[in-house]
Amino acid sequence: MEEESASRLAAIDGRELIQVDPVQLDLAADFSLKRRRPSTLDRAYSDRTLRLLATKASFPNVSKCVQQNIKFAVLDTFFKDTSELPDPRAIGKEYKIGSYFDTERPVYSESLLRVPNVEVGTQLNVLELLGDTLLGFNLNVPNFQPTKFRCYAGLCDPNMGALWGFKPGKHSHNPQRIQPPRSRTACKENVNIESTLILKGKYVMICCVYVPSIWCSTNGPNVYHTALASHELARRDDFVLVVVPMMREGFTHSRSAYLHFLSGFSCYAVPFHDSRRREYICSALGFGGKIKVMILDPSLEVRYHGSPCMFQQFGGAEHDCFPFTPERLNVGVNCHFVLQDLSLNELLGLSDTDVLCNISKDARTTISELKQKFVGIYVCSDFRSLEEVQEVHKECRRRKYELEIVVVGCPFDMLLPPKLHEDLIIGALASLKLLGWWFYPFNNTLSLRLSQMRDLARYEEGLFIVDPIEKYVDPYGLQIITDFGMDYYPFTRRNVVKKELQRKMGLRLSSLLLPWEYLCRKRDSSSSIVEVSLTEVLKNKIVVLYLHNKETKFLADKLAAWYEKNMKRKHSNFVEVVVVSIGDGSMGTSDEDLMDKGWFVCRADPSKSAKLCDEYFHPLCAPHETLVAFGEDGRIQSMDPNHILESQFPPFHGNLPEQIARQFDCAGSFYMRRYDYSLL
Repeated sequence: MEEESASRLAAIDGRELIQVDPVQLDLAADFSLKRRRPSTLDRAYSDRTLRLLATKASFPNVSKCVQQNIKFAVLDTFFKDTSELPDPRAIGKEYKIGSYFDTERPVYSESLLRVPNVEVGTQLNVLELLGDTLLGFNLNVPNFQPTKFRCYAGLCDPNMGALWGFKPGKHSHNPQRIQPPRSRTACKENVNIESTLILKGKYVMICCVYVPSIWCSTNGPNVYHTALASHELARRDDFVLVVVPMMREGFTHSRSAYLHFLSGFSCYAVPFHDSRRREYICSALGFGGKIKVMILDPSLEVRYHGSPCMFQQFGGAEHDCFPFTPERLNVGVNCHFVLQDLSLNELLGLSDTDVLCNISKDARTTISELKQKFVGIYVCSDFRSLEEVQEVHKECRRRKYELEIVVVGCPFDMLLPPKLHEDLIIGALASLKLLGWWFYPFNNTLSLRLSQMRDLARYEEGLFIVDPIEKYVDPYGLQIITDFGMDYYPFTRRNVVKKELQRKMGLRLSSLLLPWEYLCRKRDSSSSIVEVSLTEVLKNKIVVLYLHNKETKFLADKLAAWYEKNMKRKHSNFVEVVVVSIGDGSMGTSDEDLMDKGWFVCRADPSKSAKLCDEYFHPLCAPHETLVAFGEDGRIQSMDPNHILESQFPPFHGNLPEQIARQFDCAGSFYMRRYDYSLL
């Protein structure tokens, strides 16, 4: 029997049970069975459990217990409904089913000895491989060629988003699924019969995959991302995706499991009845249980053969990556720096005349209007930053700082169907009365693009700041606010560095050393120590200021060798080294050793050195051993010890913006290293 009705499955061990969720009933029965009789994975789950999970929890569905678990474990701040607490046993059972699926490997018929040799660079007769007929699933969508910055905005799923009639605050408790674009055909299964001749002259991706698939298996993420990309790729007229389902043991005769799986894709597929053909293709591609794809170009040359893991990084509409061969993917990986120099409409893939609505749908704005303002794109994943973004927005309004918030969903971390994730977003925003924020309906390519730009924190939440004046996008707005505060509006790394550069360039060496009226130095011909006025030391001199702790003088020997080799003989008349101890303690023999090198030393004084540190070091950067070069005008020339020690002669001008960014990076703000500050 292919499937049993829920009413018949309500009888377990000969007892009649009340009508409840059949998945929960069957899971309970299996747990009871396992308590009585331990068994292997193959025997631990009844056929009816696997069949129910195939429709209730397998791709493209997400089961009710998973939805409850997400709401309770991740979103309990916003969803306080405790009447539907997650069942940990059911969740655990799904993980065990995923593990069970992971152990399964295909066993090919011995008669399949002569299959094509699939290797990158070889030619392959794809029409002969696939046969005469394919079934088309969910392919009735507009076709057009993408341009570089077009993301198929609003076309990924007409059933999703505020622009297509979401009702805020109303959440479905039915199993959620990855929805393909709505069909225009009358066929209720949205399936068309097509000839393989349609593949001629196009790029062809053949995808072999085990069916059914479950979200918590090792195949789950790749299946999920490939399905999302398929809806975008279906809009190209030069690309065809052909899915070849390999039916798992126990599902070889389940046409409904086949149709259920493919309902989550926009693709062609080898017909269910042609099981021999499907096995033949999977054998040729070397399918071993994990999803595998092959990409052929229009000349039928194999360009790629392996996992579709590229779709975890790039959407199907990412122009630079098409046709997703390794060469094109390298271009996509390297372009996230370029993406920082985009306007709002270029980043979102929208034209000036496109419109965004707020979640309440009582206000709208064109992109041409919005791109004239400072915009914060809130990339929303698990809502952990929602209240922080709310506070930032509120404080900006109080200070009369311009900041428009656009919400973009990123459901990838939890592998949620976009429709379910958008429902949760709307519910969370409604609970905080934030329905006036602008809302961007789910777009797979855009969400992955934004995640790629934040390569240090992929899939985590973020606030992208779009600067309309400098046409610049900074993906680390939230981190900047956390580290530097509201005074660093508009919360971009470029502004942080500019602000710190302005502060540093306002410093003067004479002011930093003012508490020391006199500096100490040894006479050339004796060991006696003399005091020289600060004014005399600094007059018309280039000075290398050496800040050190008594316990950590790692730069002392390098500085001495550099001074002896490059400065002492040639430039000692106008290059001086001044040493300041920024730790506790009094002047000791170690300071005398520094004076032996011909350097000026400031007498140790904790209060004076603390004042110098407060003035020189940013609060985010704790006082530490370093070198700073000052010009004859008392302004900073370089703050990088490596740059100074590599200089053979003065002056010591360095790239100050880059050096400032590196200091913040060393202080723990790792995102500061991800921008080319030489452009400042």
